[in-house]
Amino acid sequence: MRFRFSKGPCRLFLSLAVGLIWVSPFLDRSVSASQHPNEIFTDITAQAGITWQQFSGESPDRFLIETMGGGVAFLDFDSDGLQDIFFVNGGETPHGKSPVPVRNALYHNLGNGKFENVTAQAGVDRLGFYGMGVAVGDFDNDGFPDLYVTGYPASALFHNNGNGTFTEVADRAGVKNTGRWAASAAWFDYDRDGRLDLVVTNYVRFSFENPKKCEVNGMRSYCEQVAYQGMPLTLYHNNGDGTFTDVSATSGLEKFTGRALGVVAIDVDDDGWADLFVARDASPNLLLINKHNGTFEDAALDAEVAYDQNGMARAGMGVDDEDIDGWSRISMINIIHYSRDPTPSPTKTGRAPLIWQASPSLTLAGAQSFSIMTTTAIST
Repeated sequence: MRFRFSKGPCRLFLSLAVGLIWVSPFLDRSVSASQHPNEIFTDITAQAGITWQQFSGESPDRFLIETMGGGVAFLDFDSDGLQDIFFVNGGETPHGKSPVPVRNALYHNLGNGKFENVTAQAGVDRLGFYGMGVAVGDFDNDGFPDLYVTGYPASALFHNNGNGTFTEVADRAGVKNTGRWAASAAWFDYDRDGRLDLVVTNYVRFSFENPKKCEVNGMRSYCEQVAYQGMPLTLYHNNGDGTFTDVSATSGLEKFTGRALGVVAIDVDDDGWADLFVARDASPNLLLINKHNGTFEDAALDAEVAYDQNGMARAGMGVDDEDIDGWSRISMINIIHYSRDPTPSPTKTGRAPLIWQASPSLTLAGAQSFSIMTTTAIST
């Protein structure tokens, strides 16, 4: 196994304000270029007809979940060759109520730079829980992409009926993930049986009935993530009949408890079997190698991606993979906290050493500590 590592700044992070950024032939490039000669992208949200807004349920209780939510996915739900857009809303909290109904949004691509809101007629507008993220995959191999929507205290599986509508089948399929705060998910065929299985990253133990109370300078504030206990991962095996079996325990994934936020499936060691990289928040990241027998083994320590250079867990927010030069790269969004007087923990050593380099320009006058956001690229 061979790994290459690099690091670069991340300019775009998690935002609750939705903006559609696009470069497309249907735009008048001469106008946008003259108005913004140095810009690569043009914000065409309003022009495209995207009016949906996310609701976080912000409240005086300062629930941690209020700081997250609002996932999005591109998919061609009606097989017309055009990418449509699905937005996941957050939800209400006990003292954070919306003046209008909280709804998701499915925008149908009309092919002329415009989108039409078809959420209600498609049947994907409502959730019975606080929404977080979404994963797209054709779990029943009928040629139409389905939607798995994560959230708290449950998740939903919308089956694409092939006629522009969806049916929610999570309970019947056995993938509701009840009682857990599911942050993200990924479809992948871990046992190579030709059917997509589902891995779900669960974040922390959380309850609206038992809010944690934290203060900063005497004012109520959101508690940091380490005040919450992490959760194990969930792995569902596709039975091929519209149902799934929870194999979290037998696969070994159940033992990896931590604050997981992002996951990507990728064949890290080029053995033809899908592996997993899990980005976790103030918990060591996971690099789960597929052992070909239904189980996984964590190789993050050996690959030097579990911790930073000081042996501290990073604040991994999300992760994706790309292939731009023949090497598969895993890009993880981090929040890195620096202190003027750090007390480093022993750095883990292994086959693939990673050197984290902090820019010397990252200095705040008078500050004892500060944070920056970066992406970390891991190449196999």
